[in-house]
Amino acid sequence: MSQINAEKPIVDQITMTIKGLKDGLKTYPIRDLVKHAEKFGPYLKQQRLETNQVRKFLDAINQIKAILAQQDDDKEIQKELEIIQKEADNDKKEAARKSENDTSKKINGKDKEEEIRKIKDSAEQELIIILKNIQKQADNKKDKLIFPKIEADVVLLKPKLAYAAARQRSAKPLEEVISIAIDKVESTKDFERLVQFIESIIAYHKAEGGK
Repeated sequence: MSQINAEKPIVDQITMTIKGLKDGLKTYPIRDLVKHAEKFGPYLKQQRLETNQVRKFLDAINQIKAILAQQDDDKEIQKELEIIQKEADNDKKEAARKSENDTSKKINGKDKEEEIRKIKDSAEQELIIILKNIQKQADNKKDKLIFPKIEADVVLLKPKLAYAAARQRSAKPLEEVISIAIDKVESTKDFERLVQFIESIIAYHKAEGGK
């Protein structure tokens, strides 16, 4: 988890954290996200932000969520996803078979139990890493099928927020933070994290009496 500097203004804390993410918004630590939202929501209330001032932006978020949900009913997409996963499962089986054969060769002729156990443990750990990498590659392939369907809509969230901030100064801090977050959205998992962040901010904003 990244270290949060409580002395910095909350907007700076959030933007520094997000800019420092190396692999998309999905790597925003969830505990940091919630702590930031817990401070940022009340801050927006102090700025007199009301959710109706960013209603078009929030509606656009919901529309993108709906597009993602529709992919579950798209038979062609689901068929392609199943093919990708089946290929990954076959690769996993082949990796497990190879690992078993390699391990058998290494322990052949060994008679010390501890030595055999170490060989098996090492092989098991290596296999776990290989299987995770195979699944990660499959997940990336799946995402490349789905994310392009929402990518343009995600990017267009920025001008919607900019317009709201131009009309209402109280929306400016939200626009500053979320625009930086949107720049880190490069996959569906990144978008899911963006939604979690926005929903957390709104929840804490309302908890302070915001409308």
